[in-house]
Amino acid sequence: MANRVPAVFFLLLLALSCGTVTTGETEDAVTDPYGDPPGYSGDPFAGYGPVTSITLPAQGGEETEPGGRWSVQVAACATMESAESLRASLQADYQEPVFIDHIGSYYKVRVGSFDSAESSAELRGALRGGGYPDAWSVERETTP
Repeated sequence: MANRVPAVFFLLLLALSCGTVTTGETEDAVTDPYGDPPGYSGDPFAGYGPVTSITLPAQGGEETEPGGRWSVQVAACATMESAESLRASLQADYQEPVFIDHIGSYYKVRVGSFDSAESSAELRGALRGGGYPDAWSVERETTP
């Protein structure tokens, strides 16, 4: 039994002495979350072309249309494909922006961007004469 005590004592001393060695030096450096990772020397933009334009939202989070919120609606289509087809035709025939607004279950095709219904009258007349007899002025909603 006398031989076991020194062996147990030795194992206990060995177990307590194992662990992390502290040198007194601490690592206070914080990695920059916006910087390159350590050892990285590549170009993060390699393979991408130059930025040629950027679109920023208007102040207050609302997107603004050139000219205003009034347009002339020419159709309410049941599918996006038919609305896109009509948009392509209208863009080829008229020099005005063409919008597709998805409202309810319809894709509403609207032409132009004006400050008021009165200012859209000329385009409305041209569209009615151009094969869209039910064209009417409508105030478009802005997206929040």
